[in-house]
Amino acid sequence: MLQGRKALERFRSELKEYFGVKHCFLVSSGKAAFTLILLALKELSPDRDDVLIPAFTCYSVPSSVVRAGLGIRLCDLRPDSFDLDFAQLSTMPADSSRRLLAVVPTHLYGYPSDVPRVRKLVQDRGVAVVEDAAQAMGETWEERKLGTLGDVGFLSLGRGKAFSTVEGGVILTDRGDIAEVLSRRVDVLPGYGCWGLARLILKAAGLMFFIHPLLFWIPRSLPFLKLGETFFDPHFPIRKLSPFQAGLAGNWQKRLQKMRDARSKNVKRWMAVLDGLGNGSEYSQHSQTLGLLRFPIRIRDADRRKSLLQESAHAGAGIAPVYPQSINRLPELRGQIPVQACPVSERCAKELVTLPTHGYLTEDDVTEISVLVSRVLRQ
Repeated sequence: MLQGRKALERFRSELKEYFGVKHCFLVSSGKAAFTLILLALKELSPDRDDVLIPAFTCYSVPSSVVRAGLGIRLCDLRPDSFDLDFAQLSTMPADSSRRLLAVVPTHLYGYPSDVPRVRKLVQDRGVAVVEDAAQAMGETWEERKLGTLGDVGFLSLGRGKAFSTVEGGVILTDRGDIAEVLSRRVDVLPGYGCWGLARLILKAAGLMFFIHPLLFWIPRSLPFLKLGETFFDPHFPIRKLSPFQAGLAGNWQKRLQKMRDARSKNVKRWMAVLDGLGNGSEYSQHSQTLGLLRFPIRIRDADRRKSLLQESAHAGAGIAPVYPQSINRLPELRGQIPVQACPVSERCAKELVTLPTHGYLTEDDVTEISVLVSRVLRQ
């Protein structure tokens, strides 16, 4: 806090060098970053007002589109990955493309989306590619950092992400026209203020204390905190990142790599466990070297999935459901988006669960979760 702008400039400079980009902006959250990107693109292309997003993604994504005053269009996922359905994207009608402002490939849980393929499909239509790397900080695609493959990308520094400053967002781009508009918009954003900063400091202290597994049951038992839940809420604040948050990011590259190494190690552990279960579950074969935020597995048997989640909750094992509805089924968007079926996304919401990958997992934790998963899925 005492370093003020100096701390912010240092963090921004480090991010630009790490990601190899010309322009970087720091704001209060990933969804604030996404909203500002959309407002900048709308200013550059005022005749376009639709944003195409995956039909299965974090609810912050459609919340940001609504916050920016734009329309939502959906693309289903491929059956074999969390990537956009390229066949559906390639058959987009020409009249529809003329209204499309941006396509948002998303690196869900840290699985890389094929952004170059998306760019190739839309490059002749004047559509911007906004890369959602909120859950993928530090991951790469063919030796290029995720978040730098599109026209503009954003990261989240919120709790539970690959690297956290309690809350925060990063915008990355090499396009000078986008950066010029963003610079004007970010410069006039409000800061946190005294009360906002005090709340942030208390939140940071609470997270540092209660994040340890031996103590996490305390906040987890308080229902008003709604930990692990996802909400559609377009009424979030958009602020500049504070010097306090930039200070929390000290030595962030080494810390990020340490966390990625731990997550990658645990991903390999879960793959080994699941390989011995036969047809009880499915997971992506592209997990090998990834430091995934969480490890998703598909359980097609609804009763087994329910049993696994109930037993995990009772034991505090950390196995969690995913987004409870696909975006096309969100009641908050009824009447605001075209009615369409997104069968792959709908199955993801019904069938997926995720295993923890964070660095606090002990050998005992891994054993307990492995026994639980094996017992339930082999029944």
